Amino acid sequence: MKKGYSQKQAVLILYGLTATLGMFAIILLESGPWKAVSFALLVIAIVAIGYKDLLKIREDEEIDNENIDESHVRHDKG
Repeated sequence: MKKGYSQKQAVLILYGLTATLGMFAIILLESGPWKAVSFALLVIAIVAIGYKDLLKIREDEEIDNENIDESHVRHDKG
């Protein structure tokens, strides 16, 4: 939550992490280490792409907020 996530978002992140680690453990036990490593790499790639998109969305929101703040500033002609 210190990173700016709401309580609901933080809980969903923790649920997702728990589910991912659970799937990794099941795959490791049932299918062997190579499939588990493949699954881990796939998850890392998906998270990296999602994180990149999340950063872009946050940057766009910050730019929009700056534009809104500037439009509300009174400019005196003088």
